[in-house]
Amino acid sequence: MSAPLHRLIADYLRSRPRERLTPAEIATALIQLHPDRFAQKARDLDGRTTIEEQVTREVYANRKAVLRNDRSISLDPSRRPQALFFDPDADLNAAPVAATSGSEVRDSTSQTSENRAEQEDANEHALYAPLQRFLYQELNIVSKRIREGTSSNRRGRGGNKWLHPDIVGMLVPSQVWGELVQQVSTELPTSKAKLIAIEVKRRLTVGTIREAFFQAVSNSLWANRGYLAAAEIDAETLEGLNMLCALHGVGYIAVDRENVGESQILIHARERDEVDWASASRIAQENSDFTAFLNNVLNYLRSGKVMPPLWEHTQDR
Repeated sequence: MSAPLHRLIADYLRSRPRERLTPAEIATALIQLHPDRFAQKARDLDGRTTIEEQVTREVYANRKAVLRNDRSISLDPSRRPQALFFDPDADLNAAPVAATSGSEVRDSTSQTSENRAEQEDANEHALYAPLQRFLYQELNIVSKRIREGTSSNRRGRGGNKWLHPDIVGMLVPSQVWGELVQQVSTELPTSKAKLIAIEVKRRLTVGTIREAFFQAVSNSLWANRGYLAAAEIDAETLEGLNMLCALHGVGYIAVDRENVGESQILIHARERDEVDWASASRIAQENSDFTAFLNNVLNYLRSGKVMPPLWEHTQDR
């Protein structure tokens, strides 16, 4: 059985002590060091993306596993993208993680499915703010949450799971243009804004990826771009996600809860030229947050001003 990717990453970093290496640099080295391992992966990609891009995504997704399993490896936050490095002087005598007792296991397994679902919802909700800050600070996307509690809920609890996304946004390219270019752009018959839909999950696994992905597909049919976002994904799941995204055009955003600037679009979405207004109308009929979002979009289209205070998490730029 081949070693897991996080172990290959750690071994390579250990061979180059104190050297700061980005995910792309690590990926390039691993492909060269393990050609047989990655040759089949390259064939499986079938031209959808390069092997270098795919392995870079997988290294990025494995950062936390590397840090969790080897305490002598650290992140250097002074670089962007952040770099991993092996510190031979690191303290390796930290207290080991305590073993879980039998009673703790029994208590854990006795937790009801409803409690687990509530905890998963809470973990997912904790990603919304850092994701929205990333959208605004790094991508010039203003956004709003679409809360289940503001839906009519005529279909019962969870009835809108396949209707609306967790976060919606508006991308206005002209925000970073000079005044003259902005004025000229408003006179040309091109789209002034792109509408974005994002489905958020805390963790994606082999067992959950298909439902999460097709929920993102269903809930973004109306938008110019659709994304799935998560804080945790392993290499095997990411490889499967890459194939699904290539087929259906949905993108993937890796969310870094601690460092907004380290969040990253790992897989780009395929853009639709037109918004599906019939689908948007169905969501607006069900959810008042989505109606407020459309009002903000309309305000921009009429005034030419984004007005960040009308949106969420636009203060810290």
